Amino acid sequence: MSRGVRGPNSALTEFLRSRGIDAAEIQARHIRRQREAVAAAAESAATATTASASTAAEVTEEPRVTTRSTQRRIVTEPPVEAEASKSKRTQKKRKKPHLDDEDGDADFNPYIKSVPLPGQISFCEICNCRFTVTPYSKAGPGGEGLLCTPCGKKTASEDKEATKKKFTAKKHRKQTMKSLLDGESMGVKSLRDLAIDVIARHIDEVGQVMDCLQLGRRDVDRICQIISRNRALNDHTLKLFLDPGITRLNLYDCSKISTNELRTIAAILPTLRYLMLRFCGSMTNDVFSYYTSQLKNLRGLELGGPFLVTKDCYIDFFQTRGAQLEEFTISDTFRFDAEVVSALVDNCPNLKELRLKQIIRLDNESVRLLAGLSSLKILEISDPGGEIEDDAVIDLLNSLGSGLKELDLSGCALLTDKVVLAIKQCCPRLVSLSLMEAEEVTDEGIAELFRYWDINPGLQSINLSRIRKLNQFGIEALLQHSGNTVEILNLNSCPLKPEIWDSWGKIGMKLDRLRSLDIGFVRSVDDMVVERLCEVCPNLGELKVWGNNHITEAVKVPPNIRLIGREADLHYIHV
Repeated sequence: MSRGVRGPNSALTEFLRSRGIDAAEIQARHIRRQREAVAAAAESAATATTASASTAAEVTEEPRVTTRSTQRRIVTEPPVEAEASKSKRTQKKRKKPHLDDEDGDADFNPYIKSVPLPGQISFCEICNCRFTVTPYSKAGPGGEGLLCTPCGKKTASEDKEATKKKFTAKKHRKQTMKSLLDGESMGVKSLRDLAIDVIARHIDEVGQVMDCLQLGRRDVDRICQIISRNRALNDHTLKLFLDPGITRLNLYDCSKISTNELRTIAAILPTLRYLMLRFCGSMTNDVFSYYTSQLKNLRGLELGGPFLVTKDCYIDFFQTRGAQLEEFTISDTFRFDAEVVSALVDNCPNLKELRLKQIIRLDNESVRLLAGLSSLKILEISDPGGEIEDDAVIDLLNSLGSGLKELDLSGCALLTDKVVLAIKQCCPRLVSLSLMEAEEVTDEGIAELFRYWDINPGLQSINLSRIRKLNQFGIEALLQHSGNTVEILNLNSCPLKPEIWDSWGKIGMKLDRLRSLDIGFVRSVDDMVVERLCEVCPNLGELKVWGNNHITEAVKVPPNIRLIGREADLHYIHV
């Protein structure tokens, strides 16, 4: 007797009990259905036997009794004819619903050999010897049959060589695509380039060996670029580039150089004339003031991200070294405002190159103050934090435009066609123009700029990327005016229609001087457009096609042109 004691139940049992489902009831229902099926089968068998009493004999068997737990179940074997009809119905159910007999016969091929299972006997496809099949037996030539163990070992070496060649070719292509993206020259590297790469990879172990190598300043600068890209320029490797006799120093990534080491640059190299420090966020007022007092021959200075230097320190620098300053570039700072710009204009009369990049507090007032730099040849005002409008830029061009050779207004999104017309009237000597992201500039404005611009002989560098309204008329006017002189052309993300590319061949000229062309994210570019551009631009060195998914591997590109950004090539880099 259980005396009311119940053992543990599973979660499924509790769930079924909560739903009112009883196992005994399910079993009783199952037995009832079996008995009904047996009775129906017996009745049909009896009917068939009566109808065919003259041709068939009745076959009967006694019922078989089986027990399960405490219940008895009677199972009666159905007649043979009923079993045959049931098997036929089962075969019909197993047939595929959408295949008929003709299709099944068509798929059957009696000449295809079945693959033997492990443990069976087979014959080698090469030497025709008898062997026992194992799970490790290799397939024969063409995938048919199997090979014995000796023949399998012979073919394994051949397969290994083929796999090695395939891997080597894939690795070579991957390295080629990486070189394209890095802008490196294709083909075999020179001995000098190989030596530079080795030194850059082992810069921590080189030490004083660089002094013995007698490398030129160009090679040393190349090494500095490589280790800066690898984030290996630090306090230890900085000393390798501080040669007391040099007059120009370019450091492309100072993010890992401490404040004290930045200070030692002016102590070791007091004769510097040009200094470039990018990502110099660790520079402080003390370091910059030390530069002001020590670098007495300084002619050019570029600072990237000196956000700790205050405006009073900038003003003191311009008052002390501004008279001899010819080049000045600064980017990514909040401290450079109109007061600092005023000090720059008042104390730097000989300034020829000025680049202001991503200056947070640069606005219309600051731009108008720049009109006092009468000797300026190169001017860049890109990605300003404040609002710069047409009137301020037009006033500036009226004062400085006649002497400007390079003008960069990238990121000034509020400028309109008025500024474009002012450039046409005030900048006859211009050779480089950038209006990137000038969203309010229209296609008619660009066309009006280049039409009948007789006072300008032609531009060499043009950047019109991300001008959303640029279209056919602007491109045709650009090619007519500067087609013979342009060397660098950037049309990235411009919504150019397919008909525009026909004008590249209809203008009746070839762009012989074009060396670099960027048409990335121009959705109308496909294989035919690329091939046409290669014909029109015979001296093209690099063609950037990022984001143009209509360009395939079938496009025909001359070997002297580097196609950068094709999606099919990027696959080999990430695989």
